[in-house]
Amino acid sequence: MFMSDVLYEKRGHTAIITFNKTADLNALSEDFLQKIGEAVDLVEQDEEVYTLILTGAGKAFIAGADIKEMYEKDADSIMVWSSLGSGLNLRLENLKIPVIAAINGYALGGGLELAMACDIRIASEKAKMGLPEVSLGVICGAGGTQRLPRIVGEAVAKEMIFTGKKVNAEEALSIGLVNRVVPPEKLMDTALELAAAIERNGQIAVGTAKAAINFSGTSDLEEGCLFEREIFSKLFETEDQKIGMGSFLRKEKDFKFKNR
Repeated sequence: MFMSDVLYEKRGHTAIITFNKTADLNALSEDFLQKIGEAVDLVEQDEEVYTLILTGAGKAFIAGADIKEMYEKDADSIMVWSSLGSGLNLRLENLKIPVIAAINGYALGGGLELAMACDIRIASEKAKMGLPEVSLGVICGAGGTQRLPRIVGEAVAKEMIFTGKKVNAEEALSIGLVNRVVPPEKLMDTALELAAAIERNGQIAVGTAKAAINFSGTSDLEEGCLFEREIFSKLFETEDQKIGMGSFLRKEKDFKFKNR
């Protein structure tokens, strides 16, 4: 379903957005960014979507920005592009539901920036990742310099960004850039299995946990613990808390959360 450059489908409670601009390895242009944003709109509007998987068709997840489009821009016009990319990544990061990046191939520049905005990253053995912007005389413009140090540590991030080096899937796993590496033919099955494991839990609790973890990245420990206590206590006003804890006490394994 949806436009040819961006495919959207649902499997149960899982939404899948596939980047399908294979002629240029899913390069990010302003139009493409807007289409991805429209697909995310569908996710936000559907209360029956509990998890989102992002992946690419062909050889790339997203191989970077559309350099032809960017080449003629000046400081003012490139700010529009940067705002689109950064805004999309912030939307993904702040979605109430978990977002899984199933990195099938090249995730470079803006592609890796988008993947880093996801909650969990699973990589195909064929995946290649990097932020090579300095080799083009620029730097990241959609959050790369901010998220990579938070994920892999400042020293590793500086080496990657200053040299523009690309890492393969195994190295990405070793530095904590991805959660898992799997054979290409098992990538989507693994992502769907992970989504299913998340969806078995209380979705109010899952969304609350994501909010708490995200808050930890912008607060000190004392502030974070206070925020956690406040939202933890509110969960005791939900039906799901009574269902989950009551079923545990009764030793009932076959129960379903109502997400309210």
